[in-house]
Amino acid sequence: MIKLNNITFRVWAVTMLIVGFCFITTNQIYGSIYQKNVENNYLSDYRASIKTTETYLEEDPQFLIDHLDKLKAHDTHVFMSIYLDGQPVSTSYNVSEQLTPSSKEILLADEKVKKAMKAGKDTEIISEHENKKNAESVFIFRMKTFEFNGQKGTLYSFGDLSFLNATQQKMNIWSLINFALYGLLAIGLFYYLQNRLGKPLNELRDIAFEYAKNDFSQQAPIHYKDEISQLALAMNKMRKSLETTGTATRQEKELLENIVTSISTGILYYNQDKTLLMSNPIGEEFLHNWYKLEGIEETAVPEVIADQIDEVIEKSEKVYYDATFNDIYFEITLVPLFDEGLENVRGVLVSLQDLTKERRLDKMRVDFINNVSHELRTPLVMIQGYSEAILDDIAETEAEKHEMASIIGEESKRMNRMVNEMLDLSRMEAGHIDLIREDVILEPFFRKLMARFNRIAGSSHVRLTLKIDPGVQTYEMDEDKMNQVFVNLINNAIRHTAMAERENREVKLWVHLDKVFDEVVMEVIDNGIGIMEEDIPYIFDRFYKADKSRTVYKTNQTGTGIGLSIVKNIIEEHGGTIEVKSVPNEETVFAMRFPYIDPNETNV
Repeated sequence: MIKLNNITFRVWAVTMLIVGFCFITTNQIYGSIYQKNVENNYLSDYRASIKTTETYLEEDPQFLIDHLDKLKAHDTHVFMSIYLDGQPVSTSYNVSEQLTPSSKEILLADEKVKKAMKAGKDTEIISEHENKKNAESVFIFRMKTFEFNGQKGTLYSFGDLSFLNATQQKMNIWSLINFALYGLLAIGLFYYLQNRLGKPLNELRDIAFEYAKNDFSQQAPIHYKDEISQLALAMNKMRKSLETTGTATRQEKELLENIVTSISTGILYYNQDKTLLMSNPIGEEFLHNWYKLEGIEETAVPEVIADQIDEVIEKSEKVYYDATFNDIYFEITLVPLFDEGLENVRGVLVSLQDLTKERRLDKMRVDFINNVSHELRTPLVMIQGYSEAILDDIAETEAEKHEMASIIGEESKRMNRMVNEMLDLSRMEAGHIDLIREDVILEPFFRKLMARFNRIAGSSHVRLTLKIDPGVQTYEMDEDKMNQVFVNLINNAIRHTAMAERENREVKLWVHLDKVFDEVVMEVIDNGIGIMEEDIPYIFDRFYKADKSRTVYKTNQTGTGIGLSIVKNIIEEHGGTIEVKSVPNEETVFAMRFPYIDPNETNV
């Protein structure tokens, strides 16, 4: 179906209207002028011929009467008759006798002719009449009176131009033929324009729409060497440019999305209506936690940033501030984004920097310094005091001096152990840890280990138990490093179990084989006061102490907070993992999992 707004149709229609108007106007004007000119020429010739005959009549009436039928008129369409006293005496139309009745009818039908004949005077009439085919034709009629031998005579001359109608009909036929040719020309021109203009433009239009969809797989076809082909060539060059630009833009967008997604800063972008348009995973997590905490709809803007967004839109300035909710610390920055004119704020970019770890780390460092200062001050004071007592001879007996020297030695070892722990942690975190692996028989290893804590456990009324499954008798490990691991874990377990208000206090070591995961599992289990759920994710961080919720236990406020960090590093160097499960005041389990190595396969 051809659309009226189609450029091919409009060009074709305008062209054909102009051509048709010129053709029809020319045809009509030419036909009218030509026909009028021919009629005038014939009428002039007829008038001249009739006047010549009238001249003969004036010179010799008898001759004209005798020879009128033989007189060769200028045209066979001129008819003459001579009447004497109202009676016809001679005519000139013997050759075309069949035209006589029609000529009489024409003359008798014309009112002017009737009046002239009735008046009986010389006259000339040029008029029109309708023939049998209802076609208009022009005729000339002249009447000349004379006297001959005492009789009143009249020469009637009649010239009929109806024969020109046949010529007009031929011209009309030629006009119809020309109109038919005009129609064929119109059809041919339309299909020519459709193929050379409409079809190429439609192809270019469809390809342009594909380019608009970032689909550059098609090239604009070049069929000829005209302006449309030049347009197609320009589109192909534009395609290459757009494809290159699109690829670069897509890569930049992908890079920006990856950067925004991977950064540790939360990103939220709101427009002027405070509608969220973009966010990254950290920002979405912030919104989810806020909505969950406040119990509001997920489409609302959090109160912690709502007022500040209005302030940024109003003042067009950056805003910085800190916010805290649910023990999470954020540094929030709001940046206005302007429109192209740099006059109006089109949106606000909110960045959320989670400072919880930094704040906790700062607190842990402060606590660590305080703890180390406290832990070092106590043995230093004791060493200084007992040294001065020995120097000042306060100790009177050798036994007293030996006892003071022993205390000084123990406190020195305690200080040395603390320093070594810190050095060990630094080396482990730097990757400088060497393991001396060897097959260790587990039964004597753990018996010897637990024997070191019998006195402490007994004084705290804590029972120590050991259980080793028969399937696990030895394991390849660094005995000294693993001894350090279990000293930390057992010491912590006894200390926390001693604070539990129960009768059956127990710390249990259980070594067994997990056949499902093919792992050796070593567990330290106690029924002490346990660990709070919010502390569990951080207990292996260095300097972290989970004692803030148990400050009522004064005996528990010791240590530097690096023991469990050392434990985790040693276990991971052995290829294992450690996990904690704790139910406060019921049970706490430190489970260490190591890859199981079949002794038989090792021997093979």
